[in-house]
Parts: sequence; structure tokens; C-alpha cells
Amino acid sequence: MTTEITFSSLALAEPILRAIAEAGYTTPTPIQAQAIPQVLAGGDLLAAAQTGTGKTAGFTLPILHQLSTRAVQAPKPGRPRCLILVPTRELAAQVEESVKTYGKYLPLTSMVMFGGVNINPQFKALKSRVDILVSTPGRLLDHMGQKTVDLSGIEILVLDEADRMLDMGFIRDIKKVLAVVPKQRQTGAPQYHGGDHRTNAAPGAAGAQARSAGAPDQAP
Repeated sequence: MTTEITFSSLALAEPILRAIAEAGYTTPTPIQAQAIPQVLAGGDLLAAAQTGTGKTAGFTLPILHQLSTRAVQAPKPGRPRCLILVPTRELAAQVEESVKTYGKYLPLTSMVMFGGVNINPQFKALKSRVDILVSTPGRLLDHMGQKTVDLSGIEILVLDEADRMLDMGFIRDIKKVLAVVPKQRQTGAPQYHGGDHRTNAAPGAAGAQARSAGAPDQAP
């Protein structure tokens, strides 16, 4: 007899479970059921899955749990604890929306940054506390160059659609970011895969999920 896995059985914090329930979900998708425990355990995770399998929540849910259960001493303005790099502004907005949806009952703050818009509101936002920063590589480098963002406190780094970022020529930008974030961190480098979902664990650090570009998930 197979026991059905529920979000409650994945040991996520109660405020996160409340937000998931309000969104109308009780049972994780297969990719979430495999990925979330590995991320919560602090393991490195490479996962690939089709669009519509709840890939984004596969990394945002455990990240929210990790950050909400770790003590932080005197958070500094503009010094995020989690950085999620994405290739496009559309994906950045989608990921940050997921963070806001499932983190609505947590005392965490998030921010999204991308180019093609006025940078001044971003300067202003970075003068306040930011726990989770979702950004495209180019705009992040703009802020790094002007010293308006401090990446020395990064605990979790996610490269969402890492393969696509490389295809788009962001390798140098990514290397510049990796050079300044702490070496001791949780890291995930997801990729999109058109076939069945799969996850691979490796020692060392953290989690991410793959997602397909430009299409919203059909699951949390």
C-alpha cells in the first residue's frame, strides 16, 4: 500500500502550508515530492521537468522554509540572503510572484530586478531589507557596479534556467556574480528537459528546479 505524499508530510513551516492551502493545493507533484526534501536537507539538486509540473514551487517552497527557520542577526539594507538569477524579465516576474504567494505569511521580503525599466525605484528598494532577490544578470551587474547591492550575505543561490542563460551569452555575467557571492552557500543550477521529470542529488549545497521559458506553471 502506497502512502500519499502531502505538503504537510514534507515538513514545511506552517505559514507556508497555510499559503499553499489557500492557493488550493494539498498534494505535491512528483517533481516537488522528490525535490523539496532534498533541498530542505541542504543537498545540491539538479532537476529537469516539463512545463506544468510545478517546478518553480519546487525551489521557492523549501527556500522560504530555510530562510524563515534560520536566525539572522541584524539584517542590512540591500543585502539579500537568497539570489535567484533568471534569463528574462518575464521569468523574473513569475518567480517573484511565486515567492510572494507562498511567503505571504512569513516575515520575509522579496524584490525583483530587471532591465528595460527605470533603475531609480530599484535603488530605493535596495535601501530597505531584502531577503530574496530575483534578478536578471545584466541588471544585477548594473547594481553591483554602482555598489547598491551587497551579495556578501547570500546563503542560497539559484540559477533558474541556467542552460538558457548560457545559450543567451550570460556566462561572463554569471562568473562575475559567482566571484562575489560567498563560497559557503547552497546552490542550484536547473535546466529545462522536454521529457519526463528527473532529479539528481549531489553533496554540497542547495536546490533549484528547472522550468520552461515563458510559460506559467499549472501546479504550485
